Amino acid sequence: MQTIGERLEEARKRKGISIREASESTKIRSDYLQKFESNSFELNLPDIYVRGFLRSYAQYLKLNTEKLLTDYASLGLGSPRDARDSRRHETRESFGRIDLAEAGGKSAPSPAPSQDNAGARNQPQQARSVPTSVVTGAPSADRRQKFKTSFIVGGAALALLLLIIILRAILPGTSDSRPTPASSSTHNTPLPTVAAENPENVLRLIAIDNVRVKVTQQSDKKVLFDGDLVKGETRAIERNGKVNVTYDIGKNLQVEIRGKIYHMTIEGWGRNSLD
Repeated sequence: MQTIGERLEEARKRKGISIREASESTKIRSDYLQKFESNSFELNLPDIYVRGFLRSYAQYLKLNTEKLLTDYASLGLGSPRDARDSRRHETRESFGRIDLAEAGGKSAPSPAPSQDNAGARNQPQQARSVPTSVVTGAPSADRRQKFKTSFIVGGAALALLLLIIILRAILPGTSDSRPTPASSSTHNTPLPTVAAENPENVLRLIAIDNVRVKVTQQSDKKVLFDGDLVKGETRAIERNGKVNVTYDIGKNLQVEIRGKIYHMTIEGWGRNSLD
């Protein structure tokens, strides 16, 4: 039977990729992947991280993740169910029956003992303690902990949303830079012929992949184009002077002006000024 390391190495070689390529794709250090394939799992890390890295690598190689983790657990190096079983055991409690006196002062009759308990009827019974939360209606520690956790998660999500809004407000002001010219041989999409009074004023948008583009003329703020371009599409625009080109995915857009092709300076959302 193959070891875990042998299965990982065989799957990686079958895909034709190196340890370095696998590390770049999974964001896991290459020395960790080499240890996994050598069937060595001593990474000087908590076991939860080792199992997480092993799960990610197995998913990347299209292996049976659950079987791989089960085989790992059988080595005695990790027990993913221990903590959950321990918590379930600690929270298991048995609550006794509370007999309340009737308004007239008579207590409720106790049930007759069953045959199974006949031998223990003369033994003294120990008093059972009832949790305070059952009698007083106070919230239990579990409910308080759940409320605290929900409050922390909600606060973190709100802080992340505010950070994204601030970054989107700041980035447009810093991304207005000149694009660098690139050789026209890098794009093989045929460009359509456009009839214009002055070909020098024609600007062509070239979609390497799907991209949203807006072209605004700087002199009079006139919007010359605002829409989506699909992969392989080109769009010729006649302009008058300098323009601003705004895009949502800069790496998917090229611009041709007077026979030169320009790459956008920002891979994601940004804006460039073109003469």
